[in-house]
Amino acid sequence: MELKLRREIRKAYLLNPMRKFELEEQVLERRFDPLTGLSTIIARGRLQYIEKYFKTDKHLLEELAEVTKPTCPFCPERIESLTSKFPENVVPEGRIKIGSCIAFPSLHAHADFNAVIVLGYKHLAYPKELGANTLAEGFRAGFEALRAAYKANLELSYGTIIMNYLPSAGSSIIHPHMQALASNTPFNYQRLLLSRSYEYYVQTSRNYWIDLISYEKKVGERFIAEGKYWVWLAPFAPLRFLEVWGLFKEPLTPSSIGPDHIRELAHGLSKILEFYEDRGIICINLALLLPPFKDAHCSFHPQIRICARFGLNKPFLSDFWALATLLHESEVVESPEDYAIEMKKYFL
Repeated sequence: MELKLRREIRKAYLLNPMRKFELEEQVLERRFDPLTGLSTIIARGRLQYIEKYFKTDKHLLEELAEVTKPTCPFCPERIESLTSKFPENVVPEGRIKIGSCIAFPSLHAHADFNAVIVLGYKHLAYPKELGANTLAEGFRAGFEALRAAYKANLELSYGTIIMNYLPSAGSSIIHPHMQALASNTPFNYQRLLLSRSYEYYVQTSRNYWIDLISYEKKVGERFIAEGKYWVWLAPFAPLRFLEVWGLFKEPLTPSSIGPDHIRELAHGLSKILEFYEDRGIICINLALLLPPFKDAHCSFHPQIRICARFGLNKPFLSDFWALATLLHESEVVESPEDYAIEMKKYFL
């Protein structure tokens, strides 16, 4: 096993009624992730058609925010009375409070441990308004929650921090928030990355993520930025629109990640969100993928993945259709090399 970037050019043919039924050739590029083997189709030439679906009708969003604010359990005037508390053996104070962010158990758990982390006091905050400071406080609260969960139950070794930003990205509440989840087994994609990273290490005696960072930095066309602890790049075979990865340079465990690491992570994320909003995109998902607390192997690095989602707009349309939801096939309409060029400018 070695790091190889594999791509194929495929072609589709049709008699196009908009061109008097002339024969038309459509070129598709299939790329394969060098670690997982998962493939994605890059369908160039469709950006103008698709991009409008990623825009959000701000008037519609602000109307929704106004309607939901009086009953929002995450707003400051209701958060103490309407949100749950951790058991005393997990968090003696009941909730975790860091700056303007607060973490507490989800009323509807999606894993053995599920904390909600409210990001700031504003009911509706656009991506740029979150800012690096609030994001850093949120991540700190998330890590503190995961550590508390693991300390209380050593089975809960596998953790992640995720975010669904606004309804079309999966959020049922407008008020910005993240979630920290932990279980005794890794989440599916986390499991795939952990196992394939280990296989690569066993077969090559090398660390895949160090090799990937070195390769992408040398090639440069997808490499976005580098800090003291993190690097940012566009993946060779993105599974989602405008997908970005932040990769930690070292294979640290969740217990070893400190405030400086988190501040740099939040700074980089704020730049990505700024890029999205300037593109008219405000609905996003992110996932922070972590090695386990227990028996972590040096073959995997903490990493964050961020992607754009269809916006809140009329007519309502989902970007998850049968190929994505049931066949796990991916398609993007803009190459990572193209959007990496634009993202680089935000880190200068």
